[in-house]
Amino acid sequence: MESRPRGLLTARVTERLRRAILDGEVELGDALSEDKLASRLGVSRSPVHEALTALEQEGLIDIRPQRGSFVFLPTREDIENLCEFRRMVEAEALSLAMARKRNETLAAMAAAARKMHEAIGADDHYGSANADTEFHLAAIENSANPYLINAYRLISSKVSALRSHRSTASVRNEASAEHFDIIEKLETGDLPGALAALNTHILKMARRYSIEPMPGRRASGRATRQSLDQFSPLLD
Repeated sequence: MESRPRGLLTARVTERLRRAILDGEVELGDALSEDKLASRLGVSRSPVHEALTALEQEGLIDIRPQRGSFVFLPTREDIENLCEFRRMVEAEALSLAMARKRNETLAAMAAAARKMHEAIGADDHYGSANADTEFHLAAIENSANPYLINAYRLISSKVSALRSHRSTASVRNEASAEHFDIIEKLETGDLPGALAALNTHILKMARRYSIEPMPGRRASGRATRQSLDQFSPLLD
């Protein structure tokens, strides 16, 4: 594994750790030991250190000097600030997307909404979370504004992680219904109504995601764990 180009190896370790956070293999607030991760993944500490640093830039990892690296654990204020940012960026993105790529935007949003609805019906929690992310990315990516797209990337991973870790069954059902409502308004040409619905939808995130983790998962505030036994060596 170490014979691979260093940049490629770091990218693979980064993606492996990103997926572990987004797919719930590790909990929000968990400690991540560089030594243990390197041992489990079958790599040296260098690509693990670089991967954690990269994920810190995405907001997924909190590196504390002399203490170690931890999966981010947001406060209520953090989540409220995320909502403020999302409202500004997503509303502008949706307006641009409908003006520039209306058909593509509606098709992508509708496909994501259906995928989320089907995942909920199949009790596929992480599938529904991923589809939820796709729904909101549809407007961002079709805005055709690279600066806006790059700005959204600053918080997209953190929002995706919150959907995976803090979304309950009732929240997923409510969000799904709201997605279809937004699409219906867009299809009938009611952009102001869709923007108002999107604004309300995002504002509800502060209430929905400022909750304790899902039943059966470690509650916020308890001692962080360092068990990384679920990680297996990266394959060539």
